[in-house]
Amino acid sequence: MRSKEPNTRIIYVRHGKTDFPLDRIYCDNADMAESNGLGNKSEDPPLNAEGISQAEYAAELLRNLKIDVICTSPSARTRMTADAIARSTGAPLQENAALKERRFGIWEGLYFHDIENGYPTEYQQWKQNPTAFKPQNGESVYDLLARVKAVINELIATHAGKTIAVVSHVGPIRACLADALKMPLELHRQLTIDYASLSRMDYGKSQNNFHYMNISRAFEKQKIA
Repeated sequence: MRSKEPNTRIIYVRHGKTDFPLDRIYCDNADMAESNGLGNKSEDPPLNAEGISQAEYAAELLRNLKIDVICTSPSARTRMTADAIARSTGAPLQENAALKERRFGIWEGLYFHDIENGYPTEYQQWKQNPTAFKPQNGESVYDLLARVKAVINELIATHAGKTIAVVSHVGPIRACLADALKMPLELHRQLTIDYASLSRMDYGKSQNNFHYMNISRAFEKQKIA
């Protein structure tokens, strides 16, 4: 008789909204901020009022689940989102810096028009191959996936058969979902991951099972299980 293999359920949660400009690259890394002339100070924007409401709504959706551990990026916006989930579920919370957003090196903190005007050759390379391009001192999307996937694999190994909430950023979540679905990583941006949305992937030994993606306030009547 074939026994059903236990799956490890990971619910990916994107952080809620902040006031950071949408046309600017986040600057979460102090040494990168210094190298591009922004000064030796990283920027770590918190959730705004709307983002707090979004995080609380996501936490409410998860309230009745038995979550064994919450693992979060240490950025303020992800930590505030994870804290809301921890309060709602009572699950223990741990931080892991490897869950941070993609590193853009000398481009961190710059507006897109600054990159286009200041680094025209590199900007065109980025647009032509956004997955493989790596800014100076930064990461490609392949690098990002390798970094975050190591965390996911460790969580699966240490919490086999359990339920884990991973609170991260749009880039890492898209990359992990694309990888788990065996999609070409070049297509990862076609996955819609809204603020404070939930996406569930069950990881098994022989295959992964995709249950839902991008569940948020817009899906108030959607049952989360």
